[in-house]
Amino acid sequence: SAHSAATKYPPFKLIYGLMPPSMIWDTNSKYPGVRVFAQRMKDAIMSAHDSVISARVKSTTLANKKRKESPFVKGDLVYLSTEN
Repeated sequence: SAHSAATKYPPFKLIYGLMPPSMIWDTNSKYPGVRVFAQRMKDAIMSAHDSVISARVKSTTLANKKRKESPFVKGDLVYLSTEN
């Protein structure tokens, strides 16, 4: 789980007091239902991870389209507004 920049702890640990168990299962189980369940969970987690990355890339791309080069260079004196 990702760590918060402010607290240096993952949110899961702060809420539940411990880290979640790892998502590693014994794929050599003699119970085929366990293998199927484990594979489905692994696929779901991987799909969710891919979706998060895709959304982040899309968001970054859209945000960067609105950006423009600054007409200022280092050492320029500028006025800053305190309103916002």
